[in-house]
Amino acid sequence: MEQSESMSIWEMMKAVSQKARSWIRNAADALPPYYVTEGEILDRRAGRRGEPVIVVNGAPISVDRPTFDALAVGQRVRVRYTRAARAINIDVFTTPNRSA
Repeated sequence: MEQSESMSIWEMMKAVSQKARSWIRNAADALPPYYVTEGEILDRRAGRRGEPVIVVNGAPISVDRPTFDALAVGQRVRVRYTRAARAINIDVFTTPNRSA
C-alpha cells in the first residue's frame, strides 16, 4: 500500500469518527434533563459561531433565525433549553389590555 493511500484511509476514518462523535453529542443533547429560565430578554446577538442568541437571566440561549427575528429585547419569556443551551420551546408572556 502506498503512503498516499494509507493517509487517505486515515483521513477518511478520522472524518467518519468526527461525524459519529458529533451525532452522538447532538443526540445526547436532545435528551432530558432540560433547563428552564424565565424573565425578560436582556440581549439579542450573534453567538460565537454566528448563530442567533437571546440572553434571558444571564443565560445565552441559541435560537433559530425566525424565532430570533420575532423576539425583542424586553419581552418576558419562559425558555426551556438543552444542556448545550439550544432552545426547545419559548413561551412569550403578554400583558393584559387594561383599557378594556
